[in-house]
Amino acid sequence: MLKQSLKRSWLPALVTTVFVTVGTGCGDECVDQFDCRDKGAPPAGQAYTCVENKCELRTLNIPPEEDAGTETDAGTTTDAGTDAGTTTDAGTGGPQACTPACALTDSCDIATNTCTPSSVTTPPADTSAQIAAFIAAPAGALTTPQIVSGAFVTFIKPAVTGSAATEASGFFLQAEANGPAMFVRDSATAVAVGDRVTLNVTEKEIISGLNVAKTVTDLTVVSKNHGVWNLSTATPPGLKVDANAVNSFEDAGTTGVYESRLVTVSGKLEAGAGSGAAFTAFPLITTGEPSPSPLRLRVPTTLSTDLDLVSGCDVTVPTGVVWRFTAQPQVSVFAPEQLTITSCPAPKLTEARPLSGTEVRLTFDRKLDAATVEAADFGITPTVAVSAATTTGNQVSLTTADLTGGTQYTVTVNGEVKDLAGKALDAAAKTATFTGLTPPPTGPSLVINEIDYDNVGTDTAEFVEIYNRGTEAADLTNVKLVFVNGDSTANPRVEYLSFNLADTKDAQGNAVTSLPAGGYIVAAPEPYFTTTTLPAGTLRLIIKTTSGANTDIIQNGTGDGVGLLDYAAGTLLDSVFYETAASNPQNPTFTITTAAGPKSLNFEEGTRTVASDSNSAVGSLQRTPNGNDTNNNNADFAFVATPTPGAPTP
Repeated sequence: MLKQSLKRSWLPALVTTVFVTVGTGCGDECVDQFDCRDKGAPPAGQAYTCVENKCELRTLNIPPEEDAGTETDAGTTTDAGTDAGTTTDAGTGGPQACTPACALTDSCDIATNTCTPSSVTTPPADTSAQIAAFIAAPAGALTTPQIVSGAFVTFIKPAVTGSAATEASGFFLQAEANGPAMFVRDSATAVAVGDRVTLNVTEKEIISGLNVAKTVTDLTVVSKNHGVWNLSTATPPGLKVDANAVNSFEDAGTTGVYESRLVTVSGKLEAGAGSGAAFTAFPLITTGEPSPSPLRLRVPTTLSTDLDLVSGCDVTVPTGVVWRFTAQPQVSVFAPEQLTITSCPAPKLTEARPLSGTEVRLTFDRKLDAATVEAADFGITPTVAVSAATTTGNQVSLTTADLTGGTQYTVTVNGEVKDLAGKALDAAAKTATFTGLTPPPTGPSLVINEIDYDNVGTDTAEFVEIYNRGTEAADLTNVKLVFVNGDSTANPRVEYLSFNLADTKDAQGNAVTSLPAGGYIVAAPEPYFTTTTLPAGTLRLIIKTTSGANTDIIQNGTGDGVGLLDYAAGTLLDSVFYETAASNPQNPTFTITTAAGPKSLNFEEGTRTVASDSNSAVGSLQRTPNGNDTNNNNADFAFVATPTPGAPTP
C-alpha cells in the first residue's frame, strides 16, 4: 500500500492547537483556557488552563511518542485526522481528541484531558433547521440576517493557486450527521476543524449550484475540539458519514442532500478531466455508484499530478467534504495526507524517441521510482550499449553508444523498474521502437515542423511552422502550403486551401524568396502576428479561409493533412496526415492541382501519427527532436504542451 502522508511531530501540533485559537483574553480572569492566551508561551511541557476563573499552569497530559503518526494508524479511516491536524494547517487534520473521546457536544480540554459540555444551548436539530433555512433563502443580501447557532466546523477549504477567480476558500458547517451542511467564505475570524460557532449570515450567493454564505457577522468560536471527524456510527458518534453504499447522489435531484457534508468514501478512479480552474475531477466507482459513476473525486490539479492519479487507481478518502457543481457531487480533498492510494495500474512504456545520436528518451504512463532505474535495466537491439539512465518523473533518458541514422531500434526494459507505488512495469508493455536520427541533408530541405490546428476555445491562434533542416537556403518560388480534409466526399477529392510560399514576408513586411538553412516560416492568420512575439528572423505567411476569415482555418477533425507541394514538379516535399480514428481510416490520397496538371498524391508519410491536438489542452504537434525527418509521421511527431512557433521544438 502506498500511503500518501505527511508526518508531523505531535508537540508543535499540540502547541499550535492550544494557542492559535479564538478568545477574548482578559488578564488573569478567564472563563475557559482560551482566555489565557495573553499569558504568553508556557514553559515546555506545560499549558495554561482556567481554574476557578484564574489562568494557572498545568502539566500537559502528553500522549506516547510512538503513537504519533505511526505507519499502522496514520491516516486510517477510524483515526485519520484525530491527531494530525493543527489550526495553522487547517484542512489537513481533525480536532484534538481526549481519551476516552468526548461526545459530539462536549469540548475536549487538551491540557487536562477532560470533556466539558459546550455552553451552546441550541439543540443540534434546531441548528440543522437554521442551516436548512439558509439553504432555502434566496441569493443576495438577506433582509433579516440568518442566524446559525451551535454549528460545528467540519472541514477547511484552503486557497488553491489559480482558482481564486472562480471559487473562494472557507469552511464548512454542519450540526448533525444526517442533517444539512453549508459553506462559508473566508472571514476575519480564524476557525479550525472541531470548533463550535455561532454567526449571522447577511449575504448569500450560489456558485454553480452550491449554496455559499458570502458575508457573515458576529462569528464567535464558542468551544473547540469537538469530535466531528468521528464516524456517525462510532462511539461516540461524530458527523462523518460512510458514503460508499450511497446510490442517490444524482437521483431525482437529491444531490443537494449531501452538499457540503462530511463523508468518507473508497473506490476506483476513472479518467479525470478539468473541473474548474486548477482542479481535476475523477469519476469514482463505489459500491453504491457503479460505472459510469455520477460521483467525482475532486482534487487540485497539482495534487493529482504529484500523486500520479490515473484511471484504475483504488483510493480511499478517510475524511472529505462534498463539493458541488450543478448536479455533479464532488468529494473533495486538498492535501496529500487526505487521500490514501491503495493500488494503481502497473506502469507501461508508451514511447521511445531519440533526442540525439547518443540519447534516447523513454516515456512511461506513470512516474517512476528513480531508485529502481539504472542503465543495466535497458537493452537495445540491434545491440547498442547503454551507459547511463536518468529518471525525471515519467521519463527516462538513456545515454547510448552511437545510433545509426535511419535504423529502426527496439528498446526493452529488462530490469525491475517500478513506479512510486512500488509496482513493477507491466510485463506486456516493456518494449518500444524508434528510428535513429537522420543527419541534416546536403542542400535545402523543407519540412513541416509544428502544427497547432486546434486551440482551446475558438481557433484564433492556429499556425503551421515550416523549417529548413538542410544545409543550404531553400527557394520558395514554386512551393505551396496545401491543406486536405480526409472527410471530403468530393470527386475528385482536392485540397481545401493552398497558399504560395512566395508570399512569405519578413517581420518588416518585406517580400522574401528563400528560407535560409535552419530558418523558420510561421503560417498563421494575420491577427496572430500582432499578438504573438516571434523569435527574431522568423518569416511570416498569412493564411485565411476561402471567405477571408481569420478563425477556424485549419481542419481539426479526424483524418486531415498538411503538405508542402513542389508546384512545378507536382510532388510533395513533405506531408503530415494526423488524427485518424482506427474505426474510420480516412483516405489520405487526394487529387492536387499542380503546374504539371492534376496529381494523385498521398499525404500519409510512413505511418500516420497517433498524436493529436486538443481543444481542451494547450499544445501542438511537433517534430521531436527539432527537424528530425525519418519519413514516418508517427515516429517524428508528438503532442507537446508548449507551442514553439519560430523556435526549435524539444
